[in-house]
Amino acid sequence: MDKEHLYVLAPALTLLFLSGLLLLCWVFQRQQRFLLWQCCAYALTALPFAFQSTASTEMLYRYAAISCTLYLLGGWFLAKCWAEHWRVPTQTRVSLAIALVTLISAIYYSNNLLARVHISSAGIGLIMLLPVLSALRHRHSPDWLDKVLLTSALIYSVITITRPMIITVLGHSEFEKFANSVYWFASAMSTLFFAIFFTVLMAAIAIRATIRQLRNERDQDSLTQILNRRAFYELARCRLEDKRLLPMAILAGDIDHFKRINDTWGHSRGDEVLKLISATLQRNVRGFDLVARFGGEEFVMLLTRIDLAEAEQVAQRIRLELRSDHSVLPKNATLTMSFGVAPIENAKQLESALKEADDLLYAAKHAGRDQVHVSGNNYQNIDFEHTMPNPGVSASHI
Repeated sequence: MDKEHLYVLAPALTLLFLSGLLLLCWVFQRQQRFLLWQCCAYALTALPFAFQSTASTEMLYRYAAISCTLYLLGGWFLAKCWAEHWRVPTQTRVSLAIALVTLISAIYYSNNLLARVHISSAGIGLIMLLPVLSALRHRHSPDWLDKVLLTSALIYSVITITRPMIITVLGHSEFEKFANSVYWFASAMSTLFFAIFFTVLMAAIAIRATIRQLRNERDQDSLTQILNRRAFYELARCRLEDKRLLPMAILAGDIDHFKRINDTWGHSRGDEVLKLISATLQRNVRGFDLVARFGGEEFVMLLTRIDLAEAEQVAQRIRLELRSDHSVLPKNATLTMSFGVAPIENAKQLESALKEADDLLYAAKHAGRDQVHVSGNNYQNIDFEHTMPNPGVSASHI
């Protein structure tokens, strides 16, 4: 291959290289499917790019419809890549309508290269613009990487639509030697610049998503998707450093007779109970509060900007919600939970508050279960064994 052919094929070869790179990234990060769609977009765009870089004018006219189709597919896959990342509709029907109008118009003006260039650029740009407009309407993530992607996608879509018009206005509308025209050079350079830019940007977004996923797996309980013990301690210390969130309270909760639930209805039903309780706890907290599963059937909550009386109300509300919920256990069984509530008035009280709340929790267990014990109050202590359900009686109270 001589230097001239290598020069004109450089944009297509670069796109194919980037496509292979994205495919390799997707192989190692299968959950980031937008990488695969971006790979398809580059591969489909590279094919007509390579053909038009070396074809004669006669060949350009003959295979114009095929080239236009491949470009439209490349634009649609790039739009699909963005839409999947932003989690907005791909608007496939609208894209298909735009593609059909573009193809019909391109075939109608098959003998007018300049008209075909304007038509195909407008069609491709409009298809790419669809998910961008959807993301703008949905006021997508404030994350800076997403903002950069949204802004650059908008710019690229608009450039794709207006590029032929700009070149024509500047007086460069001669397309006889297509691969050597100003339009072709401008198209190749802008396409390569944005292709490289989007590759780096989407790779960074994919890496960030993987890191977040690994962090979530490290910090979250796999069953209930709430914080585990380690993550709770880490985040609680951060909360305690912010004096504006004081006073705080610790709620320690434990499911009553959880072993009996597992023994009576099976461990799968027990898992559903754990999920139900996790969801109930999360519904009753605010933005800076924390909810964690400390292991087994024990849960801990850190409530911010709250006094003991208000914290007790939260615990009682949760307790009553669980008693009235029969979505998991049979209607003749009542799901109950015991709580201990302790205050936190300064950053050094986390460990002591956790211990106090735990002691109050087990005092509530000894006092008969299905209760909330709060720091500073005196409660009657009942022999723990007397609170066990009678094995000879059907479980109506769990």
